[in-house]
Amino acid sequence: MSIIFSHIDIADGRVWMLPKGVACFAGDLSEGRLGGPRRAGADLFNQKVEGTARKSKPSWYIVAKNDRTVQPELQRFVAKRMGATIYEINSSHVPMLSNPGLVIDVTRTAANAVQRSAIGA
Repeated sequence: MSIIFSHIDIADGRVWMLPKGVACFAGDLSEGRLGGPRRAGADLFNQKVEGTARKSKPSWYIVAKNDRTVQPELQRFVAKRMGATIYEINSSHVPMLSNPGLVIDVTRTAANAVQRSAIGA
């Protein structure tokens, strides 16, 4: 189980990350870059989503090697299972904030590959 679960509180139908949990979630960001309280719906981990895009669509995955919210080993397993093109970076759970350049590059690479595939079809 992830250490982040020891840094949450459930109240008002939401999951709230306590201030001491920020280091687990976004340890490579300065405190000023995080904004206000972090919260999610209490049913976040019980939601069902129809369909499985990974079975029919190409995928890309950024493994955050310093993630203390979702273990990097689990990220690698999921990425391999979905057949994703995998990128790894020394980042916390939020590489889109700590390393936006890489995230943009991966997004562009994915968009270009999908576009080339659509043109070739």
